Amino acid sequence: MILNKIPCFVFFAFFTLIVSAQTEKEELDQLMHIWAERDFAEEVSIVSDFLKSKGYKIPSEKSFKQRSLDYFGIDVDTITFDCQYMISKYDYSCFTKNGRFLLTYTESFLMSEYKGFDVPLTPKQGLELLNSPNNEYSPHLIAYNKLLFNDNTDTFVKNYFLSNRKNSLQEVVIYFNYEKNSLLYEVSLPVWDDDLRNMWHFIFYNNSQKGYRKRLLNDLYIQSGEHVISILLKDLSDNWYIYPTGIPISENKKITITSASQDKALLHLIKLQSQHQSEETSLTDSQRKAYQYLINFYEIDNKLESRLKENNFYNMGLKVSAEEQKVISESKNTLIENHYITKSNDNYINFRSQPNSKAPIINKLLNDIDLIKINVQGEWLYVKLKDSPSIKGYVHLSQLEYNDNN
Repeated sequence: MILNKIPCFVFFAFFTLIVSAQTEKEELDQLMHIWAERDFAEEVSIVSDFLKSKGYKIPSEKSFKQRSLDYFGIDVDTITFDCQYMISKYDYSCFTKNGRFLLTYTESFLMSEYKGFDVPLTPKQGLELLNSPNNEYSPHLIAYNKLLFNDNTDTFVKNYFLSNRKNSLQEVVIYFNYEKNSLLYEVSLPVWDDDLRNMWHFIFYNNSQKGYRKRLLNDLYIQSGEHVISILLKDLSDNWYIYPTGIPISENKKITITSASQDKALLHLIKLQSQHQSEETSLTDSQRKAYQYLINFYEIDNKLESRLKENNFYNMGLKVSAEEQKVISESKNTLIENHYITKSNDNYINFRSQPNSKAPIINKLLNDIDLIKINVQGEWLYVKLKDSPSIKGYVHLSQLEYNDNN
């Protein structure tokens, strides 16, 4: 054979060349990584100075870690390179654990084109660029960070998100799970005219320890009715065995949904269906439809029925009647109600007959009065009093705080 005629030293020389090439590549990769870290650290320093000049307060390590887990589903202690990319609505976001803020643009801003070449900017030029009134990056950068990490809803932040409801506001509420400001949260809905990629964001929190999104499920039902139940149940059924294995949130990180979270989200939707009534649908029809949904999931997961019975249907107030082929909601109706409490610096709020500031005042409500949401109209919530549900009226969202004790 021809191979037998090739001297051994040729093989050795060829092997040496391969090893040498691999070593050079590894050294170059390491060098490129060092350069990338250096350049990114400089950019972080410049952006940090810029954000602080706009009123951003760098959060504590503990706070930043918790918020990164809640908003992005990523534990900062597991990050090896300071810039951690994630999958978001626009597939661009990166946050820095050293700078403790979110970068909201795709490429480095520290480059400028000069005579057809990319030329690096100095730190001073970088700051000037960020402060330029024509820079489209800066308002986005400021608004996101002040809202997410400072809970700051000053006039600039509020106006930015209210004027960008269809993209930025829906991203922070739906994809980053932001729920703290009642006004911004409520006006981000409805979302069904939005891009529905990554449907799981409508059902589960990014922080898997928080479980499923009870409040959002209720709001989606209030906004879109029975239609939303079928959409979300289909997503659950299609991904019943996928979600527990992990949902990708970046190139190398996943969020794992527990079986208990899946079960509870399913039962919550079943409960909404079992209580649904409209001009077209009777309560009996809804109860039977809920039963059929549940049976379909029993067929998908042959352990589900026994698991639900063992957990007493997670105390969610459901009774399954195989004889009548119904799911009946017996109690715990607060589960499918969104409650708000009145909050005002004046210690009272105006309870109005119509959703505008000139409408007649029905009553003046003191702080900490429990209200149940009926629906939303612009920046006004139509509510009923928990203790007197026959009394209904409108309250401006700026004077309400979500009550998660229910």
